[in-house]
Amino acid sequence: MSIDNQDFLVDSFLTFLEIEKGGSSNTVKGYNHDLGLLKEFLIERILKGDESKFGWEKFSILHLRAFLKFLYTERSNQPSSIHRRVCSIKAFYKYLHDNQMIEKDIASDLKYPKRPSSIPKFLEKDHILTLIAETSNLTHRAIIEVLYSTGARVNEIRTLNIEDINLKERVIIIRSGKGNKDRIVLLTERATEILRNYLNTKRPNILEKAANRKTIPTDSAEAVFLSNRGTRIANRTIQHFISKLSETAGIKHTTPHMLRHSFASHLVMNNANIRVVQQLLGHASLDTTQIYANITPDFLKKEFDDSLPIR
Repeated sequence: MSIDNQDFLVDSFLTFLEIEKGGSSNTVKGYNHDLGLLKEFLIERILKGDESKFGWEKFSILHLRAFLKFLYTERSNQPSSIHRRVCSIKAFYKYLHDNQMIEKDIASDLKYPKRPSSIPKFLEKDHILTLIAETSNLTHRAIIEVLYSTGARVNEIRTLNIEDINLKERVIIIRSGKGNKDRIVLLTERATEILRNYLNTKRPNILEKAANRKTIPTDSAEAVFLSNRGTRIANRTIQHFISKLSETAGIKHTTPHMLRHSFASHLVMNNANIRVVQQLLGHASLDTTQIYANITPDFLKKEFDDSLPIR
């Protein structure tokens, strides 16, 4: 099979990830990058540069382990990065085998590296309030409030449509989230009022200005969060303004995903049922949610010191 046909196998897998599994664009790019690294290693180190001999089915698990060793020793990849690349390789070979594109799944016994347990980076409640207070832009304020209230991923917020929101019930439906699964998330009363204000005032104003310029894209009428140009807001735009707000507010560098971590950490610290947190976050495995139970001793000490009336 030619190298072009081998690339077709990767393209087919990436299409499967995006269309059938509901993978985000970042996920698809990550898998493509990982498989590109593996292919480059196999050609250069195993086939000694002879690209004509390349075929995904021609290698063994020993070659895959050699690739992981290369990442450890020569690329100095961290265990978390290795773990992601193993995920990519195993998913790719499983797809090829399940669809009878190769006879044997050589990656089925490939082991994941042990990852040291880590505490997700999150903001304390006061810092979130500081972040919110720093913005006078109603769109930005509404996005931050919804991110923290729901624990949604930034791409899930970006792709929200008007029909997904029920302000009366304070409910949002996240459609085709990670793993292509819908789930229900909840709004606090505070986030509901900010979102209602945005939807009733700022959003119509944005659409009106865009209509006057005759530049309204077809899906703007459905999108909840819009840029000043009247287009569906971009992930990078959200990431950028949250980063800048944290900088001007004088708190640690903040990302949209840190608001998701903060949402989950605060729920767990206030004794929310871990199963409920799992459902709200959309985690397939409870093990993923359990990381939020690992609260740092320093944080516990501060909470202890700040909570006792007599110290």
